[in-house]
Amino acid sequence: MGSSMTINLTGRQRARFRTDLLTHREAFSLNDAEYADQVLKVSLNTYKKCVQLIGGALALKRHTFVSIFTHTALDPKNYGLSIGVPSQVSPFGGYQKDDFRFLCGRFFLYRRTFLTARHITRSILEIRPSESQECLSFNELHYYTAEVGVREEIRYHGDVYMNQERTILSMPAYFQGQVRLTLLQPERLSSKGKVKMRGAVLAFGNPKGYWQPTVACVFVDGPIDDRRSNPRDLCKTIMDGSEEHAALSAELARVEEHGTIMTPLMWSKLHPRAGTDKSASDR
Repeated sequence: MGSSMTINLTGRQRARFRTDLLTHREAFSLNDAEYADQVLKVSLNTYKKCVQLIGGALALKRHTFVSIFTHTALDPKNYGLSIGVPSQVSPFGGYQKDDFRFLCGRFFLYRRTFLTARHITRSILEIRPSESQECLSFNELHYYTAEVGVREEIRYHGDVYMNQERTILSMPAYFQGQVRLTLLQPERLSSKGKVKMRGAVLAFGNPKGYWQPTVACVFVDGPIDDRRSNPRDLCKTIMDGSEEHAALSAELARVEEHGTIMTPLMWSKLHPRAGTDKSASDR
């Protein structure tokens, strides 16, 4: 093993580590320099040292091994090493919340109305560092008048899960036995801190008169500067035909076209005659 600062891998353990790291490497369409920098968070020379065929020990500092194990999910125990790796015990993905403070703040969250999709609801999403865990947490407030005339107020809260290789926020919320999942992909717009996030929410809706899984694309914009104490005052329904609706509808249309993948729709485009009944196809 070596000293407390430097760790050595030799023999079969060294060969196994090399093989497993190369297998992980094959999953990325990056060159070696990008893979080392963006995924492993180590130098290109360190990565080359790890995968070279030359015999002898692989000697790396402990923190370098920790970085590699953290970002590959390889288990140090498989190579005879007793190294603690935080990400392998974190259910949230092992990301450091301080690295994602640019996602913190109060945001507008937009989606089309579930019943007819004619109008757009504006809700409030707040993201902040968790006080008790190494992750971000979120709160959502949905306050609007539904198309059937009923006033709705729904609150969701939970923790943000994030795979370090994908940077997609997974935000599950649990309410009275229901699970609701929002997936968001962030885009930093400038050094001023503005962020747009696009994705989808999987929830329950009853547009056909009975409850069933319902998917809606969402668009998130912020952080917003409005500090009104009651976030209810920021929620609204943006009616079809208004100027604001036209601009937001264009943003949501972009998400609906590019932000999510609907596998059945992709399949139907490849097989346009699928589902046509036999009598019609024979004519």
